[in-house]
Amino acid sequence: MRFEFSQAQGMGAVAVKQISAYALILSLFPAVVLAGGQSPVDVIRGATDSLLTELNAEPGIRKDPTRLNGVIQDHIIPHVDLVALSRLTLGKHWQRATEEQRSAFAGEFSTLLIKTYSTALTEYTDHKIEYLSSEVSADGRKSKVRTRVIEDGRAPLAVDYNLRHLGSAWKIYDLRIEGVSLAINYRSSFAQDIRKYGLDGLIERLTVHNAPANGKISTAQTAAVHPR
Repeated sequence: MRFEFSQAQGMGAVAVKQISAYALILSLFPAVVLAGGQSPVDVIRGATDSLLTELNAEPGIRKDPTRLNGVIQDHIIPHVDLVALSRLTLGKHWQRATEEQRSAFAGEFSTLLIKTYSTALTEYTDHKIEYLSSEVSADGRKSKVRTRVIEDGRAPLAVDYNLRHLGSAWKIYDLRIEGVSLAINYRSSFAQDIRKYGLDGLIERLTVHNAPANGKISTAQTAAVHPR
């Protein structure tokens, strides 16, 4: 099956590219802390395998939205730099936003991501991941991991992860699927709503859209703002 890589339906979505649903899932699964002594590729491979092992061991999780969202929250959200991802996504609007608006947006954005990937997770098919390379910037603050997702009958799909070093951990702040940035794609969609309704209006629309999501995380979980 194919999945529209775009903002939530009904919210001025701008479709950038159609990509496989399983690739969307895997694009956030490996957002992990890089343990000392392990290469980025080794940690990503280990985290992906362990997460999918848990899901495969209990097939019923995929059919239970509450449990599925909980698994995504437990394995993904703690290892994503939501502040950096939100800042990159909002662009200039982040700089103009108040701390309250930033926290509210980050919380609703994370819920939107959980909801989107939870939906896709129920339908993805068998796959194979090839780990191509990893790079760390000269100052040791950023890293890029390149992978390729293989599925029978489909062309290979490039998925690249961008991480930055925070304290003793590496966290993901963006990813690119076939060269398309998650943050930039959402920025285009959200910008349309901000022009029409303002930032508060966008947050309110996200809140309404996210309302049916089970296990919604609170904005308090995203309030630990990293140094800007």
